[in-house]
Amino acid sequence: MRCASCGYLEAYHDLGTLRCPIETADRAGHRGSFKVRPPLAARHPWFGGPPVDRGAKMEEALPEEVLPPLVPARLPWGPAEYAGGDGNKQATKLGRAAAERGWMAQPAYWRSATGDEGCAVQLAKGPLRAVATWKRPVADFGKLTGWKVDCAYAWRVDVARIPTKLTHTELEGLIK
Repeated sequence: MRCASCGYLEAYHDLGTLRCPIETADRAGHRGSFKVRPPLAARHPWFGGPPVDRGAKMEEALPEEVLPPLVPARLPWGPAEYAGGDGNKQATKLGRAAAERGWMAQPAYWRSATGDEGCAVQLAKGPLRAVATWKRPVADFGKLTGWKVDCAYAWRVDVARIPTKLTHTELEGLIK
């Protein structure tokens, strides 16, 4: 059973006190205590969503169709497909800096069904793994510019914990 306060399993809490793990402490060092999640609200049996209001039109109650991506995640084909292709060295700088310090780095590119683009650098060194992502709106498609920082995560494969969300600056510090 997962804790409603921190999301960790009950086994990761302190024995006896059931205080949440130290990683979940706020800036002041305060940790919560294990809390049982409330029961889920009733679900519609067909779609897994909330119950349908019988007064609503059926078209409004149906879930929105999820379209496949225009470009599934793959290696970039050119400088326009990764952050840093214009020389501002976002993904390029991070990947090269990681490779110089012994990390394995692999770029990835994708384009969603709406046309928005994404770029990532996947990193690995021993049991450490990390990923940094950038995004670019459909209005900037095909340009070398327009990439914006999205998010970054780091984790260890030898420890059963959820990945830690970082800023790109914190990830650069982890690589060094």
